[in-house]
Amino acid sequence: DCVAPKPRGLTWEQAAALPLVGLTTYRALFTRGRLRAGENLLVLGAGGGVATMAVMLAAAVGARVTVTSSSTSKIEQARELGAANGVLYTDPHWPDAARRLSPHGQGFDLVLDSVGTWEQSVTALRPGGRLVVLGASRSERTTLDIRPFYFGQYELIGTTMGSPHDFEGLLRLLDTETVPPLPISAVFPLAEAAAAHKYLEQGSGFGKIVLSHS
Repeated sequence: DCVAPKPRGLTWEQAAALPLVGLTTYRALFTRGRLRAGENLLVLGAGGGVATMAVMLAAAVGARVTVTSSSTSKIEQARELGAANGVLYTDPHWPDAARRLSPHGQGFDLVLDSVGTWEQSVTALRPGGRLVVLGASRSERTTLDIRPFYFGQYELIGTTMGSPHDFEGLLRLLDTETVPPLPISAVFPLAEAAAAHKYLEQGSGFGKIVLSHS
């Protein structure tokens, strides 16, 4: 029940990198976030697996994607995968900078937050926008002003991983839309798993890290 054919056109390394990050991202964007063609999406933390997958899936269905990152090079790499533009989150005013990139400066229909910066993420939403949260890599606690939240008619949505139905939806999307292979930052032999973790902790890579047992 848990085996699926390898998607066409993927190497074994690319296929190995797909299931968890692809499933998690698909559920966050479409099952929980209800992203549709023509909507505007802000993805936090370009370069990570979820953020990279989100850019590719959202662009493939016709959404307009903006990213945040700590480096201009990662923003440029995200643009090559389908993002329209990006802002540096090292700027303390990055939510305002991101909003200015949205249509008429009104904010985003959906913000995908895998880092835990809810307070800033909410301010980047348009009225009635949706904030989907699936991680806390940068912050585990936040403070939200209640009145601006309910007057803004915002939605706060939690999600993690996904179901077999979500995975089927991901595979259908890959089969029917043009989605580039998930970028592989590095491939390490299984015996060098410790080195792979050190590489991951540096945070300098773009895309997934794969362990090979061949």
